Amino acid sequence: MMQLKQSACKYRGLKAVLLCGFLWVPMACSSVKDEKRTAVSTRPDQVLATVGRVQITSDELQSRILDRYYGPRALNGLIREALFSAEAERLGLRVRSEEVLLEVDQRLNALLGETATDRRQALRELNRRGLSELDLRKELGSEIGQALLIQKVVSARREILEEEILELWRQTWKEPRRKVEHVAFPFGDLREGELDRHGEWVARVGERWRKGAPVTEILERPPGLRPSFEPRIGESWLRESDLVGRPLFYRLFEIGRGEVLGPVMEDNFGWHLFRVVEEKAPRPYSEVRDQLESELRNSPPTDTEVLAVEESLRLRIPVDVRDDAF
Repeated sequence: MMQLKQSACKYRGLKAVLLCGFLWVPMACSSVKDEKRTAVSTRPDQVLATVGRVQITSDELQSRILDRYYGPRALNGLIREALFSAEAERLGLRVRSEEVLLEVDQRLNALLGETATDRRQALRELNRRGLSELDLRKELGSEIGQALLIQKVVSARREILEEEILELWRQTWKEPRRKVEHVAFPFGDLREGELDRHGEWVARVGERWRKGAPVTEILERPPGLRPSFEPRIGESWLRESDLVGRPLFYRLFEIGRGEVLGPVMEDNFGWHLFRVVEEKAPRPYSEVRDQLESELRNSPPTDTEVLAVEESLRLRIPVDVRDDAF
C-alpha cells in the first residue's frame, strides 16, 4: 500500500556503506598522501587484499584508478562539463556558492551522521584513511557544483506541458491528503499456534505508540516469541483514492491527527499499525499551478535528459578529440 523501509539500524548500515563507497573517490584522487602513492607505484606486485584464492595487487589498483580518473570515461566527463558550462554561460546561468555549501552540508550529514557520536566515528575512519573533513568537503563541493550546473541547464531547456502540471495537481492537491506513519508486521513463517501471541504483541506495541512512545523504541520482541519477518517502518502521503480496493484501510481518513489505527490484520500478509502525522486540505489548480510548474522544472534531471541535452549541445558546439588521446 505504501513504500516501506527497514528500521533505524538498517539506515545506519546503509550510511556506513555509503561512507565507505564514497571514500574510494577521494582516496583515488589528489587527497591521498604522497608517501602512500609512492608505496603503491614502487611496488606494483604488492598484494593489497586476498579474496578467497584471488589476490588483488597494487598494480591492479593503480590500473583501475588510471582507468577511472584518466581513461576515456574521465575525458568524456570533462567534455560534458565543458559543454554544459558553455551552455550555462550562453543562458546566463550560474551556481551560487551558497547553493553548493547547503548541498555539501546536507550530504555530509548523510555521510558522517547527524549525532556527535556518529560523526566522531566517521571522522576517525576518515583520518585512518589519511583524509580529513576538509578533504571530503572539497571533493563534494567539486562534484555538487557541476551537478547543480547541469541541473540548471537541463531545467532551463525543459518543456513543461500543461497536462503534466495538471497530473501533478491531481496527485497532490486535488484531494485531501494525510501523511501516515506505518508499521507492518508480516506473518513470515509463523505457524497457526503462534499467530495469537504475535497479535497480542502487536496490540501492545500499538498501545504504547498511542501513549506517545517513539515507535523505534517499542518494537523489541518479547522473550520466547519466535521471530517472523522483522517489522517494517514506512511513511507516506495518502489520498482516499489511493485506498480504492483496500477497504481495510479506509478508516485512515476517519481518525484524527496523532491517533493510531490498528492492529489491522490483512489476510496472507500480517498486521498493520498506522498513525496520522499531518493533514493537507485540497487547493484549487489556479492557486498552485505556478508552484507545481516550478517543482517540475527544477526536479533533478534523469540520465536520459542529461544525455539528450548533451547530444543537442554537441550538434551546436564542435568537439574534437585527438585520435592518440590515449
